[in-house]
Amino acid sequence: MSRISEHTHHLNVRETQMEMRTDSVVGRSALSEDFEAQLQEAQDRLVQLQQQQEEVERKRVELMELNRDKEEFLQGQVEITERLRTAVTSIDREVFVMRQELEELEQARVCFAGHLEKIESLDPESWANDNLRHELAKSISAIDLAEDEYEQAVEHFCDGRSASIFGLAAGKSSGRVIKPVVRSEFVQQFMNGLAFNLPMVVLAIIAALVYFMMP
Repeated sequence: MSRISEHTHHLNVRETQMEMRTDSVVGRSALSEDFEAQLQEAQDRLVQLQQQQEEVERKRVELMELNRDKEEFLQGQVEITERLRTAVTSIDREVFVMRQELEELEQARVCFAGHLEKIESLDPESWANDNLRHELAKSISAIDLAEDEYEQAVEHFCDGRSASIFGLAAGKSSGRVIKPVVRSEFVQQFMNGLAFNLPMVVLAIIAALVYFMMP
């Protein structure tokens, strides 16, 4: 009876030890799985943090580039705005001067064209003998007036870009050099025609005087 009891006791001890070993293995296995799960979670968290850090760095670099581009834009905006404003102001001033000078040139052209037409119409050969002195005085007055207005125009335009129209460099006054030249051009042609016809005019006057003095 005692042997059977002792044998049973030994069996119970062994079973208990086996259960303890099994529980220990199960506990270690559960602990290992829990540790591995925590380790994996920590690794995943680390990866996530690294990704977040990379995203933050990317945004930081992007922001720096945007700020640099913004500074370049502002600098370029200021520079081109100043240049454009200066150019617009200069162009407006230049256009105003050009328009004013163009109007003055148009007035001068109308004046010159009138003088030219009048002077070209002068023909000493068509003048009547009894009206020769009057026609001559009137024609010379017309030439003098044309010369005066021509010189006034030259003096007015000599400082502008239109000086070349009158054979002058811009900024150079004509002084009194042009007038004798211009006068000689007008008067010389006129006098040449008059000198050519003068002997005939004188003979006609003498013949008329002789005719009226005859009884």
